[in-house]
Amino acid sequence: MFPTVGDQCSLWESVLPQELQRLPAELTRVDALLDDPAFFAPFVAFFDPRMGRPATPMETYLRLMFLKFRYRLGCEALCREVSDSITWRRFAGSRWMGRCRMRPRR
Repeated sequence: MFPTVGDQCSLWESVLPQELQRLPAELTRVDALLDDPAFFAPFVAFFDPRMGRPATPMETYLRLMFLKFRYRLGCEALCREVSDSITWRRFAGSRWMGRCRMRPRR
């Protein structure tokens, strides 16, 4: 399956104070850029929209990769930081509230 955009905000996010819901200026600018559907176009050919197991939404994946590149983090460090930061969690997308799927399997 090829989900491009994550679900709506969770109950937890809806009760957060307004000051915690705002993104920093840099992330706000990147958020506006990544809202462009043109970023999903290169991936469409590799995913069937009806079959296969549900994947991480491409929107979430691209946002996580931005954070990883921008802050020069490895996969495990990125998982720790996103799990620890409400701001980064909101930037990455509300579906990414669960367990980190980027960790290497052992």
